[in-house]
Amino acid sequence: MINQKILITIIICFLTGCSSIPSYKLQDDKYSIEKEEILRQGDFLVSSMANASRKLHDISWRIMKANKDICTNSIINAFGIMIAGTNDLPLSLQSSFRAASPNIIDNINEYISFPMIVSVANNSPADNAKLMEGDFILSVNNIKIDNMNYKSLLRDAAIKRNLEIKVQRLEKEYIYNLKSEAVCGHPVQPMVSPIPNAYADGSKIYITIATLDFVEDDQELAFLIGHELVHNILHYRGNGIEEIEAKPIPIKEKPSLQDIRDLFIFQSASKETEADLLGIEFVLKAGISQDKVASYFRRLSIYMPQLMEDSIFRMHPGNAKRVTDIEKRLKILKSKYSDLNGD
Repeated sequence: MINQKILITIIICFLTGCSSIPSYKLQDDKYSIEKEEILRQGDFLVSSMANASRKLHDISWRIMKANKDICTNSIINAFGIMIAGTNDLPLSLQSSFRAASPNIIDNINEYISFPMIVSVANNSPADNAKLMEGDFILSVNNIKIDNMNYKSLLRDAAIKRNLEIKVQRLEKEYIYNLKSEAVCGHPVQPMVSPIPNAYADGSKIYITIATLDFVEDDQELAFLIGHELVHNILHYRGNGIEEIEAKPIPIKEKPSLQDIRDLFIFQSASKETEADLLGIEFVLKAGISQDKVASYFRRLSIYMPQLMEDSIFRMHPGNAKRVTDIEKRLKILKSKYSDLNGD
């Protein structure tokens, strides 16, 4: 009798266990689908940051080159390239590194140990030499390169102002020779944030990813870059950094204090106005119009009406004052930059 009960119990447990197998399978399938979606979103994130860097790089190169006479303490030799390696991404996103390339590369795993040229600025030495975004760097000045040594080798090349670079592009290898140009050493990077804004930290300039969705014209991005460049040069008196320190896919990077003295820099409404008015001149010097900039502040006021007027609780002037000051300044500068091509 006891053996029969034991046998019945075993059969019931077996049947119960078997009946639960499909539920585990469903859970596994759901997890697999979600994991696949996480990878897909990781690719989208990396691709979006790389595309943002390319847009910002093209605009900022013109501004940094045109104002090298102003940033005398932060001039660098640059080739017009922004480079990334897999280590620039968090571990969880490193499998999405390929998404930083504008090309579809089937055998990318063969080159994953090499750094990638993510951005080439228009009309830079790299652009004129025909380097392309998505190229993998194989060697610099005849020295084989990898994800560990590429920064030091490219830094040395910038100091020497000469670069012989071998790259892998799809199935072929190419060698190019470049000479650097002098520009302001304040690279512009996108920054992950849901709020339209821009920041300077004495060396770099950060434009939030939300800003690129918010702006309606490249003029507005140029204005923000010029504004933050004024902060870096005049208010932080930053020394700038080398081109190779720019990160085109900076998922986690935020502005940081470069010097303890930065804690004592008090940003005031007057400094913000100075950054606005000098910033538009920095941009005009680069041949980029600024007649549409007022639209940026008018749209901000739609979303945040409290920004229209001045407030003692904010260091920025009200948007109405900023627009009025900018348009007045533009009238004065119009004759000085009358040959502006309207880009």
